[in-house]
Amino acid sequence: MAFTIRLCPFCGGAINSEEAGFFVCEECDKRSYRSRTYSRVYLQNKPYEADYGAILDVVDISPEKALEQINAVMDSVEEPDTDMYFTRGLVYTAMGEEGKAHIDWKKGLEVMTDLRNIDAYIMPVCRGIMDTIIIKEREFLDFSPLEYIDTIATEFSLKAGVPCRGLFYLSLYRDFRTAYQSGKLDDDDEIYQNIVVKILPKILAYGRDYRMVVDAIDEMLEDFHYNPDTYIEDDNMMMHICDMLKSEYQKLAENFSDAHIERIYRHWNDENMFELEYWVDELMKSIKDDSILQKVRWLRTKENFNLEDAVEGYARKFLLLSEDGEDLSKEA
Repeated sequence: MAFTIRLCPFCGGAINSEEAGFFVCEECDKRSYRSRTYSRVYLQNKPYEADYGAILDVVDISPEKALEQINAVMDSVEEPDTDMYFTRGLVYTAMGEEGKAHIDWKKGLEVMTDLRNIDAYIMPVCRGIMDTIIIKEREFLDFSPLEYIDTIATEFSLKAGVPCRGLFYLSLYRDFRTAYQSGKLDDDDEIYQNIVVKILPKILAYGRDYRMVVDAIDEMLEDFHYNPDTYIEDDNMMMHICDMLKSEYQKLAENFSDAHIERIYRHWNDENMFELEYWVDELMKSIKDDSILQKVRWLRTKENFNLEDAVEGYARKFLLLSEDGEDLSKEA
């Protein structure tokens, strides 16, 4: 079950469904795409779609040749445009040149003028990041994926003036899961689990629409073979926390109005989602050291405080519900 976009992932506004595979926000007019794994969507219906697509086809055969071809295109114009930079960035990732790819994507953002379709550029970047991570993992090279992702997502956020980090992490997760299910990772299935473990706290903290997070959790529970009866023996405590959080979201939000859900979404922005990331990290650290739970004790005023209380406390904080059920989103 793929996660479903229900609100505009940028501003939280209502979206209209379109037959072309994307939604359009009624407020900010930005497009958001149903599929999160088609990395060439930014080229769709453009006069050079076939030409640039042919260059990207060459990448699998000879990245050097593809680089030569896209450089020839860029040298033929006075000022390269956004699509040229993003295409060359994808070529660089296939060559293991993540630094050069990042530079090109940043330049592409700088010359971007129509931000209504910025989501179409998030997807190829996420695909490029996935390919980079796979290369680094297979060759045992030093690489900090979270720092790389956060830097690029922040640049997108600054350009668009809206939070983008959650969409980046959810899209990257979809890319990895698709690669995992399609056999692209071959005998390196552990790469999928390794990266999911790293980005999972980011998804929980920056997902913004808890319903999308629940959809992702459902998939992860399946992929990690979570069994609620044997999770301790299976060393699957992280998935157990996710399962508890999913249950709390579903229970506490059962009677939420659409307006409350929208207020939650708009409340958690780039300025304050760092707070959520802190509490998620503390919850995950408590897997190895349960004394850390005392640090998050203030989330709930209970005498016999345990992990279940901490998870419920976090869920209430995210959903903007007080201990006695008061709707705090009215203040957001």
